[in-house]
Amino acid sequence: MLIKKVRIPILHLLLLGLLPGFLKKLVYRIKGYSIGKIDGLSIGCVVIGKDVVLADNCKIGFFTIIRGRSIRIDRFAKIGSLTVIDTERIEIGEDARINEQVYVGGMKTPKSALIVGKRAIIMQLTYINPTLPVEIGDDTGIGGHCLLFTHGSWSSKLEGYPVTFAPIKLGNKVWLPWRVFVLPGVNIGDGSVIGANSLVASDIPSNSLAAGTPAKILKTNFPTRPDVQSQRDFVDQILKEFIDYLGYFDYTCSVEQNAAGFTARLSGEKSGTLVYRHGPFTETPPAGDSALVLFRANAEEVKKYSAQGYSTVVSLGDNLRRGTGSTGEEVIAFFSRYGIRFARLDLSLIHI
Repeated sequence: MLIKKVRIPILHLLLLGLLPGFLKKLVYRIKGYSIGKIDGLSIGCVVIGKDVVLADNCKIGFFTIIRGRSIRIDRFAKIGSLTVIDTERIEIGEDARINEQVYVGGMKTPKSALIVGKRAIIMQLTYINPTLPVEIGDDTGIGGHCLLFTHGSWSSKLEGYPVTFAPIKLGNKVWLPWRVFVLPGVNIGDGSVIGANSLVASDIPSNSLAAGTPAKILKTNFPTRPDVQSQRDFVDQILKEFIDYLGYFDYTCSVEQNAAGFTARLSGEKSGTLVYRHGPFTETPPAGDSALVLFRANAEEVKKYSAQGYSTVVSLGDNLRRGTGSTGEEVIAFFSRYGIRFARLDLSLIHI
């Protein structure tokens, strides 16, 4: 064979994989990798590439293999244990998550690529074949046991059998819930949802609900956006559930209601304060770790309240966040249960 093919990089696993994280970072920097402020290179994981960037606070799980010519893992991205990502170009966006036991690989070409957008998630036991590029948009979710193939061939093309090579593109806020099979050349538009156990063989337009084998469009202009009052009621419900959730873990929550929202003081293993407001206000931030949740606020308002001293500020209106306090991280994770995710405001873009 002219081209050497190494399926499992045994040498890298033995020489680098078993090193502790701080030594692994040192070796990778000597190799020319660009590595930010991270402490998430787990035992057994290896990153093999020519042009490698690992940004701040990204994490790679135990015995995970990431291999490609060009690799960029953006800040706060997380890749679970026992996962393999093996293709020519790899781009994992900010706050994206690839769970445990995901396999990305197969036949390679110079165009082979996996591009995962910000806050996207790929769940366990999904298989992605990026012989040609697979693009996954921001805030898109791929459930467990899904299959995405950019090529399909076995029987001879010369005998008339179909052989297909074509890229796959999933737009922003797409949801493939469970056991969805996406065939080569498929484009799924922004905001579309595919039913579980579906086979997607042709393009799906934006904001559609589709299901079946092959998948057919069941509904367009999907979903129906709730009115503002319904949204407020739902946020109130989520935050009440969040406080009950903390109580289950032995946190004591003292809640003070007012016309503009509420303030919950939390005490337990850690202490903190959760402030929820429907609109602008002028109160002084509480001492210690604090999270401010605003029903409606733009980037400038998030900047203003963050400058006042809140550890974390979250805007439900523009889906923005600033800060990394413990209380804020917990409430942000709880909102994600309901598909509510927040874009980080880059500190370099905010002038305090």
